[in-house]
Amino acid sequence: MKKLILTSSFLLLTSYLAPAASVEAEGRAPGDMKTAREQALADALREAVRVGTGVDILSTTGVSDFTLEYDRILSSAFGHVKSYKVISSGLGKDQIYTVKVKAEVEKGAPDAKNTLALRQIVLLKGSPRVSINVQEQIDGAPAPTKYAQGIMEQTARELQFNLVDVGTASSQENKMAARDAILGNDKNAKLRSAGISQKSDFLIEGNIVARYVGRQSFYGSLPQHVFSVGGELRAIRPETGEVVAVAALPGTENVESDLDSKEMAARDVIQKVLSSAGGQQGGTPPLFNKILARWVTETDLGAMKRLEFSGISSEDFQKIQTDFTDTEKISAVWPREFDSQGISVLDVETRLDNMGLGQEITKATSGRAKLDRSTENLLAFNANGVAAQGDAKPEEKKWYQFWD
Repeated sequence: MKKLILTSSFLLLTSYLAPAASVEAEGRAPGDMKTAREQALADALREAVRVGTGVDILSTTGVSDFTLEYDRILSSAFGHVKSYKVISSGLGKDQIYTVKVKAEVEKGAPDAKNTLALRQIVLLKGSPRVSINVQEQIDGAPAPTKYAQGIMEQTARELQFNLVDVGTASSQENKMAARDAILGNDKNAKLRSAGISQKSDFLIEGNIVARYVGRQSFYGSLPQHVFSVGGELRAIRPETGEVVAVAALPGTENVESDLDSKEMAARDVIQKVLSSAGGQQGGTPPLFNKILARWVTETDLGAMKRLEFSGISSEDFQKIQTDFTDTEKISAVWPREFDSQGISVLDVETRLDNMGLGQEITKATSGRAKLDRSTENLLAFNANGVAAQGDAKPEEKKWYQFWD
């Protein structure tokens, strides 16, 4: 018996101390999809785990649609991937986005998921700034409640997110504006009062509605408080308005709670519905998965930045795309909109900071596009459709040469 126990312990210890396997893997995704980068990285890490450990994350997580649930694959991979680096990434001429990684993988903890796995990602990759604004309406509640808001904030803190209270931050900014005004710095006072500065990287907003059904007994159990709950949550990039993810709560009937207090029962059922949104029963609200998938992707592959141009010519717009294709630290370019009389938009994946990216734009347009304003992920340029000196059309040059 002792021999059996010792043998089992030795095998367990040997398995635990087994060295990580070093593997290279590639992930791919159609480049015309908004989440192509996230999907390709998730696919690369999934393949690394499969090659290095023989574990198929697709089957262990029960994911039926990789395109919709790539974030679950990404977070689950961190139960096996101890470290990795991106060898190459970018959008190919075939419009397929490809990511190649070199990873150290091991059997790890395949059951490490939800809060534990997401917290591990935050520890490895750092945290984005997240603000939360969730409104709710509970039928029969004696006073306005903020249960959903509190639940989401509690989860964010457990995951070690950098949680920002925008109201408090704005109040502090107003105090600084008042100070600037007293000291006679009117320009700074006006800028602070206008609330232009970006206070969070992601905003989670939404609305939850809960209707009280009454107290009911199920299969002979003691009476329980029963609610029907519905609503929607969204994760948004505040500076661009991009909707990163949506978690619909389509209306869940007969959500029960055995808590005695009706008010606490309401909070209990809201927590149950939030944790099961997106099919992840008992897990964290799925929007956090999507946010971290985006954050990890931007950390490893370079940031996605939106470039807006006011009054740019079609020639300059095309020239920027052509030049960026050959720029080492710019991996991909997606033209989104062109309007010579209004705002034209490009999205780029880049490892350049904003000043470096601005310099590349200035060089590509021979100084015609000037950087007007930048936040972390949005750069606005003023082109005004004016040609730089010495860039007159050939016939105009000939006209001047004729009179000279």
